[in-house]
Amino acid sequence: MQVCKLISGLAGLVLCSAVYAQSISNPEMPAMPAMPGMPSLETPFYTPSFPSNSVVPKKKSNKNETTETEKQSVITNNDNTDDIVSTLMNNSSILSASDITSLYDSGMFNNLSSLSGTTAASSTNVLLQQVLTSLEELKTQQKNASPVQRQQLENAQEDSQNFKQREPQILRFRINGYDIKDSLTTVFFSEPEADGTFLLTGDRRYFTNQKSRTETFYLMFKAVKSNGSVTTFDVQPSIVQDALNENSFVYKFSKIKNLKAEKTGNLVVLHADDGLKVDLLLDIDK
Repeated sequence: MQVCKLISGLAGLVLCSAVYAQSISNPEMPAMPAMPGMPSLETPFYTPSFPSNSVVPKKKSNKNETTETEKQSVITNNDNTDDIVSTLMNNSSILSASDITSLYDSGMFNNLSSLSGTTAASSTNVLLQQVLTSLEELKTQQKNASPVQRQQLENAQEDSQNFKQREPQILRFRINGYDIKDSLTTVFFSEPEADGTFLLTGDRRYFTNQKSRTETFYLMFKAVKSNGSVTTFDVQPSIVQDALNENSFVYKFSKIKNLKAEKTGNLVVLHADDGLKVDLLLDIDK
C-alpha cells in the first residue's frame, strides 16, 4: 500500500514538473514596437500637371506695390491688339527656345493641344498667348522640382535625344538680305497638330554697338485652310529681348501684321514685303 502511494506521488511530481518546464520554455513575449514606415519603392514617376485652358488670375496687389515681373520687364503696347511683343530685362525670366526644348524632351508636354487644350477655336494670337503662358508655368514646375525629380527629367531628356525621329530645321531666314539663320543658337519646332498647326521658337545672339545681345522669337503657325496638297497658315510672331532694341531685324519682323505662310510637302514658305523683306523657308520633316 505504501508502494502504491509512493508511485502515485512520483507520477504527480513528474506531471507538475512537466507543466512547470513548459511554462518556463514558452514565456509570453512582449509585443514588438511598430517599425517606422519605409518609403515605397513603387512611387510613380513624377508627372507634372498641365495647366488648363484658362489663365489663372493673378493675385491683386496694392497699386503702390511693384511686382518682380514689373521690375524685370517692359511691355510694349500699341494700337495693334495682336501685338504681344515684350522685353524682359532679366535673362533668367526669358522663356527661351532652349527652355522649351528642355521641357519637351523631359516629357512635360507633348504638343500644343496639351498646353492650350485645343488649337482649333482660338485665334492665332490667343493660341500663342495660351501656349506661352502654359510653358512659363511648366518652366516654373521644372525649376522647383526636387533633386530626385530633376534626375528623372534629365534621364527622360537623354532618352528623348536617343530616340528622336524628326529633324525639322530652318533652311533659310533672311530679312532685308541679312542672314538671321547664322545668328541662331537654338531652334525648337513643336509637333504639328492634326491640322498642321505648329510653333517655331528660336534663340538668337548677335552684336550691336560692340555689345553682345540676345533675343528669343516665337512664331505660331496656325493652319486655316488645306486642300490636301497645300496648307495655308496665319502666322503670329512675338519676341522677347534681353533689352529693348527696336533696330533688331527680328523685332521689326515681329511687328508685321497679317503674316501668311504655305506648306507644300515638308516645306513651309513665308514671304513678307511690308517695308521689310522677309524670306523664311522651313523643313518641318513631317
